[in-house]
Amino acid sequence: MKLIDGNRQEAGLIGGKMSRRRFLGVAGLAAGGIMANACATLEGGGGSGKGGQISIIDDTTNPIIEKEIIPKFEKKTGIKVANYQQVNINELHDKLATMLSSGDDSFDVMVTWAAWSAEFGAAGWLHKLDEGDVPDDLVPGALDAVSWDGVVYGLPKFASVQTMFYNKTLLEEAGLDPEAPPRTWEEFVDAAAQLTSQKRYGYAADFGNIDGAYQNFLRTLLLNGGEMYDDQQNPVFNSQEGVGALDRLVSLVREREGMDPSTMQILHSADLSTLFIEGDTGIVFNWPFQYATATDPAKSTLTAKTLGNAILPGIAVPSATIDGSEGFAISSYSKNTEPALEWLRLVASPEVQRRIVVDEGWLPVSKSLLDDEEVVKALPVVETYKEQSKYKALRYGAPWYSDVTTHLSTEITDAMLGRKSPQEALDAAASEAKKTINGYKGQ
Repeated sequence: MKLIDGNRQEAGLIGGKMSRRRFLGVAGLAAGGIMANACATLEGGGGSGKGGQISIIDDTTNPIIEKEIIPKFEKKTGIKVANYQQVNINELHDKLATMLSSGDDSFDVMVTWAAWSAEFGAAGWLHKLDEGDVPDDLVPGALDAVSWDGVVYGLPKFASVQTMFYNKTLLEEAGLDPEAPPRTWEEFVDAAAQLTSQKRYGYAADFGNIDGAYQNFLRTLLLNGGEMYDDQQNPVFNSQEGVGALDRLVSLVREREGMDPSTMQILHSADLSTLFIEGDTGIVFNWPFQYATATDPAKSTLTAKTLGNAILPGIAVPSATIDGSEGFAISSYSKNTEPALEWLRLVASPEVQRRIVVDEGWLPVSKSLLDDEEVVKALPVVETYKEQSKYKALRYGAPWYSDVTTHLSTEITDAMLGRKSPQEALDAAASEAKKTINGYKGQ
């Protein structure tokens, strides 16, 4: 397997510094024409679906797109990809928001995920797909990544959830059974403490950036049976479950001492992956690409035999996880909607999905591929994914995601560093989140 960039799972998925509300103010939705265009579906727009051309803007997650998928697409459809641009995820949100808010039609297709689908879709900047354009066997998390409020705005390009990866050799050396990984939070905490020594830490995480802090909290919140919002989108993450989740994270680093202190400086999941494959960290919770990096003989101290993988250990529920799936959507301003739709269909097809799994280590978006022999052989963590999929896998993408997670992550960091109690931190974040969400709702 080729190694891929894990940074996209959190580094820029926070939506950057510019929110939809700020861009709506700048753009003014000029003269009503934009709104009329924004209401269009894929039944409108130019292009025949065969022939023509499209332009695509993507993140840097999937090198295979440019190397293999675009040539395959052009040969199969006769549609030319006139411009394919990859942008660092840290810069991509603001670039997309600037273009879309001004009605710029430079790109027909753009990468998306749960928060961007919500933000850009709610603003009227993405085309709505018809029911017949959506395959009926998509993995729910992958479909959620391209949807918001019951509307599908694109098709997924890979599925991704976090599971537990562990170093079997270190577990065995610590007197733990490498074939019986922790199934509960207490077992996990005990194992992390037992794995920790003068030179090693039992557990490490990536709290060093805004979305990383949010993800680590959200994952623990879900494991503790909590929710981010109620049915009316009111923030409830400062509940007993939320405070208990954050208290457990604080305890890991400040009391139980099973968590690597560098956790607060680790910026990305790729950095966490690098730390893990050096061989002195017992357990990490990470995205599926971790398998590819950990079994790369050129870089890793682990092998397929010494790498363990299991579902996340539960607290109040047996397990839960967070979703990081991505997809492609079509701009409302595209004049090439039918050729663009052909691109979305090809990327989501089993033919292309097999290559993304085998070559890059991401999970397939189609349920039918979860039992595919080639897929399972190339990415054994698919078996864990099937078990993990029995439980909640959420990310809470919403138009206000960027604003809410930015403030929440600051409060989480304050709690982790001992500046505030978990209750104080989450109460402050929930109060700010309520104001932000009411602003989006016009209340």
